[in-house]
Amino acid sequence: MSTENPAENLPQVSVICRTVGRPELQQALQSIAAQDYPRIEIVLVDAAGTNSLDYDSATGDREVELVTTGRKLGRSAAANAGLDAARGKYIQFLDDDDWLAPNHVSQLVTALTSDDSLGAAYSSTQKTDASGELLGFVFKEDFDPILLMRDNFIPIHSILFNSSLLEKGCRFDENFDIYEDWDFWLQLNEYCRFQHIDVITAYYREGGDSNTAAEDVRLRYQANSVQGQARIAIFDKWLPKWTGEQVNTLIGKLDQSLLLVEQNARIHKELEKNAQLQHEVEQRDMQLNETNSILDQLKLHSERQSNHVNELEQRLNAIYDSTSWKLMGPVRRVGRAFTRGSSSDVDKSNSD
Repeated sequence: MSTENPAENLPQVSVICRTVGRPELQQALQSIAAQDYPRIEIVLVDAAGTNSLDYDSATGDREVELVTTGRKLGRSAAANAGLDAARGKYIQFLDDDDWLAPNHVSQLVTALTSDDSLGAAYSSTQKTDASGELLGFVFKEDFDPILLMRDNFIPIHSILFNSSLLEKGCRFDENFDIYEDWDFWLQLNEYCRFQHIDVITAYYREGGDSNTAAEDVRLRYQANSVQGQARIAIFDKWLPKWTGEQVNTLIGKLDQSLLLVEQNARIHKELEKNAQLQHEVEQRDMQLNETNSILDQLKLHSERQSNHVNELEQRLNAIYDSTSWKLMGPVRRVGRAFTRGSSSDVDKSNSD
């Protein structure tokens, strides 16, 4: 009888959780413990350097590797500390204020093991408010290497990547504490293909400490804003690495002229449609006015007829109330009796 455990044949996955000890850490760790994939190690990086994290009750029977240096670590330094400690064939990150659906890891492992040309796979990610209530936005952009040159559209905990990419020199640039994950994805993209799995298995809580969110999108392009300065630093690093062909393709995606032509065509078509509808409305208004005019005439005729009937009724009532009508009552009764008698004689004669 074989005593081999099938789970032992599965590739190990390392989930790196950078934490500063926020209360949401318990939910994040519980979501790792609840994964339906068996071979997972949790690499817990004490970015606050306090060495006082409470995590045992939230991790279940998952293996935990605690990384602590006794000093505070920036986001990139904490990520690299986690990479150095990770032993899995596949690696992913989970910040301490986000969480995962139970099938997150298993579906991404399936994608990576079914296609050797893939180096990274990522799921769709649901955005929530600070309390964890779902918002009406989902990160679900299919992978586009040119779009990645312009923006980061992949939340850090949605992606699972092959640890062999670290041998290529891929590491978090500790010059960045904003958009450090964007820079890391750009590094991975130089060596591998990405695949998007359009199933929501990751949850991103707004209001974290990444400083990438901005209510006014224009701030991302202003040199005096935090987001603008961080984007400038990314481009200062990467522009010398990109080919003219890549930059030209990027500019083509940014070029709005074709979009404006298409938009103008749609607007022109809508204006024509609106003009036609306006004409139809005017025609119906004319028909309605004609119908209302006929109704007004019929109403006037009806009123005249009603007045005439009232007048005749008044005249008839006046006759009934007159003295002459009352005095002639006996005569009318004799006449009616005579008429009835004559009718009876005629009927009798006819019967004979």
